[in-house]
Amino acid sequence: MLGRRQIREKILQVLYAYNISGNELEYVENRMFQSIDEIYDLYIYQLNLLLAVRDYALEVIERKKQKRFATDEEKNPNLKFVNNKIFDLLEKNKARKEYSDKHLELSWHLNNNYPAIIFKKFQTSRSYLEYMQSKETDFESEKKVLLKLFLKHIADNDIMYEWFEELKLSWADDVHIANNMTLKTIKSIEEGAPFDTLIQVLKSDEGILFAKNLFRTTVKHYPESLKLIEKRSNNWELDRIAEIDKIILAMGFTELNYFPQVPAKVVINECIELAKVYSSAKSNVFINGILDRYARDMNKV
Repeated sequence: MLGRRQIREKILQVLYAYNISGNELEYVENRMFQSIDEIYDLYIYQLNLLLAVRDYALEVIERKKQKRFATDEEKNPNLKFVNNKIFDLLEKNKARKEYSDKHLELSWHLNNNYPAIIFKKFQTSRSYLEYMQSKETDFESEKKVLLKLFLKHIADNDIMYEWFEELKLSWADDVHIANNMTLKTIKSIEEGAPFDTLIQVLKSDEGILFAKNLFRTTVKHYPESLKLIEKRSNNWELDRIAEIDKIILAMGFTELNYFPQVPAKVVINECIELAKVYSSAKSNVFINGILDRYARDMNKV
């Protein structure tokens, strides 16, 4: 799910797009919420990928069994991986199944080469080999091997990152959020416990309201924020300050001035983190200095 930091990231992205595109406010705001919805699509797509890896492994087993001169091992294969209980629970999950049925583009049957690539690589890993050789089959070990599969061969996989980016440009920015949601989902599965729901990207109306209010309030007071930036940037002209830095500062001033429920230290730290990810190496120091001085002058720290 999106925390406040991730929501601020989305707002920063759309504010930047709004400033350089000249599109209408409502259009850009709708695009922000559309990109948030697309995070959930990627999350479902990743859960479906785990099942597609299992399905490919089953296909390999069946092909080997049908060989004319199949070995005893091929006729009596080790089914431990394909019978992993976590796969079964993911497959039966009501929320995943209903959403996938409505969004067939999130199926992997048209892209079977990627599950194959992942499984072939995972099949040679120490985690897989130890799991398959172990005589124990407890629920925690089954969960652990799927976590290793996802972490090492999907979440940390440049090939998958490139594929996600090719499908939807927004996924390249948000894959880390979907990765975290998928990991939390696998970790949350408990033996014998109900598993019908999934993580929501925005967990409540509160998150939607915060995103909308911060975006609109920042836009409304942007000219005011530019004046504050110019006044406090040690005689730097505005056109010498990177556009992304101006937007981060404008978001910071907006929260400090119009969102009193958010502590000033939190606002400043969040802006610093945004600068570290989206701006130049020294921008976080510049942004910290301006916002910290402003907060102290306004007795907000």
